[in-house]
Parts: sequence; C-alpha cells; structure tokens
Amino acid sequence: MVGIRFKIKNEYDNIFYKIFKNIKFENYRWDIVEGEIYNLDGKNYLDKESYSNREFKKLVEYGTYYPVFANIQIYQAQDEREDIQTYEDFIRSKCQLILLITDNEFVDIYTKNKMWLNTIYQNAINNDFVDIQYIEERKNSIRHEFSAYSD
Repeated sequence: MVGIRFKIKNEYDNIFYKIFKNIKFENYRWDIVEGEIYNLDGKNYLDKESYSNREFKKLVEYGTYYPVFANIQIYQAQDEREDIQTYEDFIRSKCQLILLITDNEFVDIYTKNKMWLNTIYQNAINNDFVDIQYIEERKNSIRHEFSAYSD
C-alpha cells in the first residue's frame, strides 16, 4: 500500500486537521504546490507557498475553509521541494507525503510512512469519509499525474 483514497463532504470544514489528526509532523514543512482553498469570505485561505508545521497546524486546526483543489507536499524542514509529476518522481524524491484534492471532494494521499498511512485510514473511518480504499502499487491504482487539476 502506497496511499489512501476517499471522498469528503463538499463543504466548509477543517478537513486537513481531520485527515492528519494524531500524526506528529514536528520537523516537517508543508508546501502548497497547487491550491484553491478558500475561507468563509471567499479569499485564499493558504496564501503562502510554504508553512512550518506549527503555522500549518494552527491554520488548519482552528480554521474553517473549503478546499476545491489542493496539492500539498510534506518535506523534512531542511529538504528542498522537488518537481513531482508522477508516482515515480514521488518515490525518487525526498517528499514524505502528498495530499491531492480534486473537485472539492476526491482525496488521494501518497506517503512513504506506513504508520502515517494507517493513522490517516483510521481518521477517514472516524470522520465518516466515504469510498475509503488503500492505493496499491499497481499501474491501474496509482494516479497518472500528481496534480490537483487531473485525476
């Protein structure tokens, strides 16, 4: 298993907090590669390209936002962001996790950390996400492009 796929409700929420609850990301950085994530006023909720874990956690835990499209990559704080277009790029990179949200409700998460994957799976169940399934390392299971704007 290389990831997890599920559907979320098409609504304003603190969805990133719900997805990543109980995972420790202390020495990590969150890079917003692609994003249309809006606050209640219709303005861009995440207006920087990169967030420390502390900044990101504070924003997503207590805020209410609406992710239309998102490509968020998690790296160790000292690692440089890499251009990731495919699963093979992800595997070769130093990126530890990629969160892709497409059309407000379709979520794909790829990670190299099996403990994170199991926690995200349990969070999906606990939050009543639907169509929850693991992504297997097979051609017909993995996304062709790692972009929020394609599936």
